[in-house]
Amino acid sequence: AILHLEEALKIKATFLGPDHPDFASILMFIALAQLALERLDDCLTSLLGVRRIREGAIGHTHHEIGLILNNIACVQYEVGDSKTAEALFQEALDLQREAFTTDPSFLKSVSTLLRNIAFLHAKNGLFPKALIELEGALQIQQEILCGESDESEAITANIAHIMAIQKLQHGAGN
Repeated sequence: AILHLEEALKIKATFLGPDHPDFASILMFIALAQLALERLDDCLTSLLGVRRIREGAIGHTHHEIGLILNNIACVQYEVGDSKTAEALFQEALDLQREAFTTDPSFLKSVSTLLRNIAFLHAKNGLFPKALIELEGALQIQQEILCGESDESEAITANIAHIMAIQKLQHGAGN
């Protein structure tokens, strides 16, 4: 699949130029294929290219950039760079706050971002921070998106899991 996508990328570059939105779309598909093949360094390079192209086309403050930053942060986490991942997640969250809209697809992306940040915090043992992010994600799901049951249930299960870990760490008598 990557070979065909790379061929399509060459065609787009030739006819539309390497800064065209269609070029960025194909590059994103390549990044996802690279991620599936666990070619994380290549995936990161592709995602950074997508970010550069899209920022040039729509600006840094567009909410789409937050989605791209979220994806880059996930890959950074996978390559073992938690600090960079956390900084990128925070940058994405700040951007989403600035670009706030009530569009359901936007709100779902914010909920996903909050869950990703919570995962990172939980992995780093920062359970209170993780709970705050999960509570925000749950609030979006229940109050704004009218509680898509699968999403809400998954978030609630994660909250319960983190609370159980905290209880075990602080002793059953606490």
